[in-house]
Amino acid sequence: MFLREKNFKQTIPPEKIEDGEGITDEKATNALRRAVHFSAALQSSDGHWPTENAGPMFFVPPFVICCYITGHLNTVFPAEYRKEILHYVYNHQNEDGGWGLHLEGHSIVFGTVLNYICMRILREGPDGGQDNACAKARKWNLDHGGVTHIPSWGKNWLSILRVFEWTGCNPMPLEFWLLPSFLPIHPVRIM
Repeated sequence: MFLREKNFKQTIPPEKIEDGEGITDEKATNALRRAVHFSAALQSSDGHWPTENAGPMFFVPPFVICCYITGHLNTVFPAEYRKEILHYVYNHQNEDGGWGLHLEGHSIVFGTVLNYICMRILREGPDGGQDNACAKARKWNLDHGGVTHIPSWGKNWLSILRVFEWTGCNPMPLEFWLLPSFLPIHPVRIM
């Protein structure tokens, strides 16, 4: 959208590096200039890069939780924003009452619990929400074992909110941090 509005034309030619050819400072600098020129064209006038990040249904709830526990919910999300967040959550609720990991995913405890909590923090009543979204989510969750079946990441969020005991969270032994970082089980790779 911004590229068209700004009549963007990439005037810096791409750098071609053949097999076996070294990368020179000049080629690296030209490639960087080209990238900066393109990125600047995508940037809005207020400095951000607008884009859609649709899909994951577990990004917004933790952000809402963080704003809530720090006391900044109403500052970060004025009434209209809260209304739009709820609208987004309602529109992606599965027919069975739950939410998946992503927009098209089947319902799972993690997605359902986090989105239910998000709705409640945004002031939906226990049976509130569009088409009784909260009641449907609560029923789906109870029918699937409740919050004790949520993965570790979800248990941590629930414990931060003080609605789940920290003793119910799965601990990660500190020794995992001593493992080489290239291993797939190193904490830096699984967080």
